[in-house]
Amino acid sequence: MTMLAPPPPHLARLFSRLDSADASDPVLQLALQFWRDKRDGRVMPQAEELAANPDMIAPHVFMFRRVGDAREWEATGAGPEAAFILGMTAPDKRLSKLLAPRLAARLRRLLEAVAETAEPLAAAFEFRVKPGRRQWIEFLAAPISSDGRRVDGVYGGVVARLERANPADR
Repeated sequence: MTMLAPPPPHLARLFSRLDSADASDPVLQLALQFWRDKRDGRVMPQAEELAANPDMIAPHVFMFRRVGDAREWEATGAGPEAAFILGMTAPDKRLSKLLAPRLAARLRRLLEAVAETAEPLAAAFEFRVKPGRRQWIEFLAAPISSDGRRVDGVYGGVVARLERANPADR
């Protein structure tokens, strides 16, 4: 029997679900399959190979690349749904400029974990939006590389769904 290592505390605190590339949302599952197909047996595909996404996933996918110091990331592409969820309204597409700082902090930790391990990850968390309502956000993040050895970008997707909270949670 194989035992999975527990997630690092800094990730476990931020996400209610963290999986080694096992997204629960069908759109993110398709995005992961697209990444795997483009990988074609290599450790990581290149960004250019992921530029033309199938119509079904295109609105939800994004790509980030490292900028300058290793702690800053910049979006090089984002579908309209991904841009809306992530709050990409400023001309500057750096992660530190996203409109939702709590979401940006979670995404930064996820991008850093993917860059460190060179493995895809799926993560989900919940926001309480107002009494009786909650929003679930799920991310997929998979490494990309320009040289096949070093992670210099992340391909991923994001979905959100609004739900009524369980009455017992109020």
